[in-house]
Amino acid sequence: MAAVKLPVKVRMGVRDLWDPSNSPLNQAISAISSNIGKQIDILVDWGMLWTVFGHQHPDPGTFVPYFEEAVKFWASCLQERLDNDSLESWTDELLEKVKAAGGNNIKLEIGVTDDIYGPNRPATEWDDGLGRLKILFPRKGEKVYENTLRAGFSGDFEHLFNEKNAPAAKTGVSTLPIGGAVPGDDEGWSVVPPTASASAPTSAPPPTTATQLQPTLAPERLPSLQSLGRPEALFETTTPYLIYVRKYSDKELHIEGSHQGSLTLLCEYFQKWVRKDRNYNGNVVEFEKQTSLFGVNSGFDYVKITCNRWELLNPTPFLAFIEIVLKYRLVEASSGVTWFYRRDHLIL
Repeated sequence: MAAVKLPVKVRMGVRDLWDPSNSPLNQAISAISSNIGKQIDILVDWGMLWTVFGHQHPDPGTFVPYFEEAVKFWASCLQERLDNDSLESWTDELLEKVKAAGGNNIKLEIGVTDDIYGPNRPATEWDDGLGRLKILFPRKGEKVYENTLRAGFSGDFEHLFNEKNAPAAKTGVSTLPIGGAVPGDDEGWSVVPPTASASAPTSAPPPTTATQLQPTLAPERLPSLQSLGRPEALFETTTPYLIYVRKYSDKELHIEGSHQGSLTLLCEYFQKWVRKDRNYNGNVVEFEKQTSLFGVNSGFDYVKITCNRWELLNPTPFLAFIEIVLKYRLVEASSGVTWFYRRDHLIL
């Protein structure tokens, strides 16, 4: 695969978070190495990862922290297993696997996988063919938090060497290896197993009403500060999108929103179709955009719409545009003065 030029922020992330020997990630990896007497070599192709996942990180500064955070949780889960005296046989099996692979060091590959059968989260497996550990990130996966990563990695380690995690060419699931082809090219792809059981029960009792109405949700931890993008990138690529409309007088309307693209389209549409009056010196309706107080670019999150003539400013066309064109749904309204809208579906 041709060399991929990484953005400056990605290269800075590798330099500051991934490579330094005193970084939290490498300290966690070193602790594991000291525990089992084997050095761990991390194999990662940043160009391939950026090609696959770059579109998910409008702010390149969040790219390396995303992988660094996941590998730190992986190392933490592995360390807990190695520290458990009742699991010494598992540790012995890992060392035997490494010895059989003909290497003195443990190789850990950061790769990509289809998530057709697998979990929609980073997962780890042992590749007998290559004699190495892998952390595989689903190509279409979404951001997951610590509790999901820990529970997932712990389950993966539990079944790391059994039949469930052995390579199976019949499953049709594929991984993108180090230096592999970009998505869509099947050359150089290897086969990995499904994580779900091959057989399913023929029947199951339907869920009770109480179960349907009150699902049990696992607690979640807040993401790390480094993994969050700039406000203008975070709110453009993360739902829900919110719009708040306030009527201040018969001639003034304020529209506030978290998604700049929605506000931009609304303003451009009504600016295009506002009526012209040659007898009036100035714009009949003015659109004043306020630059956001957060972020680093010149994006805006607030619009003041003012009518400069004797007519009243009718808010209804703006409300209709928000619902019909932007497809936000009305959440709350108050006495024809305020309207609160929300959209949960991502806008490209």
